[in-house]
Formats: sequence, structure tokens, C-alpha cells
Amino acid sequence: MKMLSKRTSIVFLIIGAVFVSSFFHVDAQSIDELEAQIADKAAERQKLLEEADRIREELTHVGAEKSVLTAELNRINAERKSLDNNIKQTENEIKSLELKINKSEQQISSYTSDIHTYADAIAALLRGIDQRNKLSFLEVLASAENLSDFFSVRDAYTRLQDPLVENTNLLEAKKIELRKTNQALTLEQDSLEDEKLILSDQRSIVKSKEDEQANALDKTKQKESSYQASLNATLATIDALDSEIRDYESRLEFALNPDSLPAKGSAVLAWPLENIFITQRFGKTVSSERLYVSGSHSGVDFRADVGTPVYAVADGVVKGVGDTDQTCYRASFGKWVFIEHDIGLSTTYGHLSSWKVKEGDRVKKGELIAYSGNTGHSTAPHLHVTVYATKGVDGGEGARVTERPSSACAGKTYRMPLAPTAAYLDPLAYLPQTDASYFKYNE
Repeated sequence: MKMLSKRTSIVFLIIGAVFVSSFFHVDAQSIDELEAQIADKAAERQKLLEEADRIREELTHVGAEKSVLTAELNRINAERKSLDNNIKQTENEIKSLELKINKSEQQISSYTSDIHTYADAIAALLRGIDQRNKLSFLEVLASAENLSDFFSVRDAYTRLQDPLVENTNLLEAKKIELRKTNQALTLEQDSLEDEKLILSDQRSIVKSKEDEQANALDKTKQKESSYQASLNATLATIDALDSEIRDYESRLEFALNPDSLPAKGSAVLAWPLENIFITQRFGKTVSSERLYVSGSHSGVDFRADVGTPVYAVADGVVKGVGDTDQTCYRASFGKWVFIEHDIGLSTTYGHLSSWKVKEGDRVKKGELIAYSGNTGHSTAPHLHVTVYATKGVDGGEGARVTERPSSACAGKTYRMPLAPTAAYLDPLAYLPQTDASYFKYNE
């Protein structure tokens, strides 16, 4: 993980480039118009170079980078403690469920014993009645000591009919109650298994964060000059990668077909998280011009701690999963999942800590697909969601998982979702309705 001071991180974001350019479709243009745009970009790049020089000058006055690492290690420790607390809470919930299951099993055992008791009593009554029915009236009369005894026996058997009916009804009621208990027990067991699964996943994430912390501790032994060199290399990589992606996406021809898209405001997409707080909108925002060379944000950012479950926003097919950090560390999505939905839209989920699906999987709306994280071009844990048009006019292809050789990353090949700039859509146009309480900024 790149260890930067808070001050340096802010400027790093200013210089860092997001992986998509501005959200408009460029039609055929004249040479003069293209040359004017190139000149504007060159001027913008010069300003960024001057800002980079200012950062380098400022870094020469930075004392020891160990304080930066200490702050970063404290952040990792806080994340680990938060996950440990979540695990303890989950374990308590599991214990509570186990107690409920034990109670249900004891009730089932008690009901089973009662059923056997009632069954034995009913069997005895039936045998008595059957034996009585085999005797003739004269035999019954002869067996009685006197006439009074005869009538007493007859009345006793008559009185047995009511308890027999009552016990039979009680038995049926117990059976019904037993079935309900079994159904409830099954639901409890299913819930327990789900809790155990999430607990296991969270433990894996804790282990990953511990490994990351060990790596950070090792980096404290490096000299300040190594951080300077690493910073310069990272800035150059991000800038070059951003240029590659912008150039590629700008060359893709795509005409948006509104008829192929769901109606805006139709809320065809579900929220990807249980608790929603939006830290950055789509397009031109308070922070986008400061953070991105393009001046626009390609999706929506949600507040999400490391290990937060991420859910599919609609039914669809997983078209790819990957990790751009394996090619260009800290330069793009990091770990990502890309889904093509059944409603003309596709989505990317970025900066994940791990995923629960694989390419080709069919997923349902609300299904667990991943856990949020802090991978890729990210300075704090959050979830990034991008929405695209799947197809354009005449079936033109929108977003897709693309493999391209990267000149910015030592000749490696990066694999990630890309799309023509015109295919990018505002996720909030298709997500559930929001109000001011959902946002960090009211833009």
C-alpha cells in the first residue's frame, strides 16, 4: 500500500487521473477543432506538471516518512479492530441462534413424548372397546355381580368416548404445532449457515489486512528517497494509464439508443449496499474537477468499510471479475466485478476486497457478489459503481471486459471493463429515489 502523508495524498488525488474521460460523445470533427482540443489538453498537462514540481519541492521539506507510515498503520489497525468487533457481534448472533435451536429441539422432544403417551392411551381405550364389543349382551350381564354393576360398566364405557375424542383432537393439535416448530427450526438453521458464511469471509478479509499491515511495517525500514521515487513512479503510471484509457474510449464509436434503456426514475436497480450514504455523485461534482483530469466522475461512490457485503443491483450474468492492481498497482478499479443485466444496463463494482462470483455466473437482484474494500486508485475504503448502456444504435457494443497491452505498466496487459464515453450513464437515474440525507454534498 502506498504510504503518503495526508497533505501529499490530497495533491496526489489532484494529479491522479481517473480511468474515464468526460461524458459526452465526440462526433466527427474538423482538424482545427481537434488541434484546439489537443492544445487545451497540452496546456492542462503543463499545469499538472507545474503542480507536480511544487509537490516535489514540498516533499524536500518533509522530515521523516515514518510518521506517515505510523498514521497508515494506525488506520489499518483501526480497520482490523472494526472487523474484529464485527466478527464478535456475528459470533454472538450465532450463539443466540444455537440457543434457539436447542430450545426448539427440546420442544420437539417433549412433543414427541406427549404424542407417544397419547397414542398409548388411545390404543388402550381402543383395545378395551374392541374387547367389549366382542361380548354379547347376556355375557356382559352375566359377568356383572349385579344389575347395578352392569349399568356402572356400561356408563363407564360411554364416558370413555369423550376423553377419546378430546385426546385425539389434542394429538392432532400437537402434530400441527410440531410441524410449525420444525419449519421455524429449518429457517433458523438456514439463517445460521448464512451468518457462518459471512463470518468466514470476514475472517479472510482480516487475514488479508494483517498481511497488508506486515508489508507496511516492512516498508518503514525504507529510506525517504525510496518513497519519493515510488511516488513519482505512481504518478507517472496513473497519468499514462489514464491517457491510454481515454484515448481508447474516445476512439470507440457508439451512439446511445434511449429506446433500449429503462425509463429514468423507474428505480429498476436496487441499492448495492444495505446502508446507503453517497460520497460522490456521477459527472461534474464538487470534487470531480479537483480530483480528475477529465473533470467528471464515471460513477457513484458509496461509503463502505472494508468487508461490507456488496449486492447485485439487478438480475444478470457476470461477464468478468479481475484485479487491475496485478497490472498497475493503485491505478484503477483494483478488484472489480462486471455484470451485464437483463434490462439493457451493465454495471461495474470497483475497489473490492474480494468477490463471491465468477465469470459466467447467473446472479439475482440482491444476491451477495462481493465485499467492499480499498483496492485500486482509492485513498479510503468505499464502493464505486458505474452504470453503462449495454447496447447502442444498430446493436453497437457498449461496456465490455477488454484486454489491452499497456505501455504505461512495463508492457503488461490490463483487463478491465471499458466503454465508449457516450455509454456511461448516471446510476442515480435508475436507482431508488433519494433525498438530501443520502449525500455528503448537496450539489
